[in-house]
Amino acid sequence: MSSHIPDIFKNFTNNKVKMPGQTGTIKIELQSDENSKTYIKSLMSKAPFLIQKAIYPDSDNPHFAHVYMMSSSGGILQGDEQKINIVMGENSTARITNQSATKIYKMEEGHASQYISIHCQKGSYLEFIPHQIIPFKASRFYQEVSLEVDENAVLIYSEIISAGRIASGEKYDFDLCFFRTSAHRNGQLLFTDVMNLDRRGKPNLESVFDGKGVFSTVYIIGSSIAADKIAEEIAQVTKNSSLLAGCSSLPHNAGMIVRMLSNSVSDIISLTELIAGILKDNAKVETMIQNHP
Repeated sequence: MSSHIPDIFKNFTNNKVKMPGQTGTIKIELQSDENSKTYIKSLMSKAPFLIQKAIYPDSDNPHFAHVYMMSSSGGILQGDEQKINIVMGENSTARITNQSATKIYKMEEGHASQYISIHCQKGSYLEFIPHQIIPFKASRFYQEVSLEVDENAVLIYSEIISAGRIASGEKYDFDLCFFRTSAHRNGQLLFTDVMNLDRRGKPNLESVFDGKGVFSTVYIIGSSIAADKIAEEIAQVTKNSSLLAGCSSLPHNAGMIVRMLSNSVSDIISLTELIAGILKDNAKVETMIQNHP
């Protein structure tokens, strides 16, 4: 993945950081065996990351792997750089998440970054649904996500971002959070979504997010899903939800995007789970993808 760190981060260099940050790394490839059970084919991790052995708790989808990313660190500190690389082999099905919220700690200088690369090969299905990101006061964080989703593959990618440690009186008190997400098919760009959250625009942030403390984006990427039917069902559950939410189509037949605003993380998680359930119910994962071999 090539980095496109915005120029604004040049004001926060890591050159003078006394304690260099950690470079945590995850490289994981999942594959489907002859019985259609998904397993971890290869894995490489570097501290502070750890990967739990795949488990299969879903009795309705016993071949569906659940993988947990774990960290021995309490959060992300100045100078830290994390890299997550995930490859879903053909016809593999999995859910990947982490064990708790990602805390972005206060920084005297410098910034931290995270790079996520996901490649969903033909016929695969992945739910990448981590817990929320919580940027502390005076923190600076850059995240770059690259999603490659082949024909007849489906990816649900979720981000939940808190306005800060609201219970501690911190709301939009982080210095800078910048999120860039791009999706590709066959090497061709489908879309790029950018969100620049800058403390200097705090009054605007509070207005744009309607004073809410938690916001989330769910990308549903796949060219062969029953888009109209799924969009209708998502619209219905968002309509019945107490939080603010909306669903729209992504360009180039890429899929759908759902935006959510709330003061409750649990409400956003509940709606995200409903969305994931809709996709499962539209053919129990294995048959959800049209033209599946």
